[in-house]
Amino acid sequence: MEEDSRQQLRQLIGQNKALAKKVEYLETVIETHHITKFEENVHRLKLSIRMGIKQLASEFQVMEHDPKNAERIEDLIDYMNHYVEELRRFTFKKK
Repeated sequence: MEEDSRQQLRQLIGQNKALAKKVEYLETVIETHHITKFEENVHRLKLSIRMGIKQLASEFQVMEHDPKNAERIEDLIDYMNHYVEELRRFTFKKK
């Protein structure tokens, strides 16, 4: 009977090790997925910003010189700077 208990204990230890490996693997998959998704989102945002700026730049080049247009561009720059500061919140710099 004692031998049966030892055998069951060995089986449980083996199962526990196998489960621990699976948990470690799943944790790695989850971490990698979050990193990949984040990187993809950042890449898409960069592309979107670049395409928007290119489109606006081509329009700005053909617009007539008008002080109101310059004001609108300054407003756009201020708007973009606001969101740059919003993004800086997520850099978590050490103090």
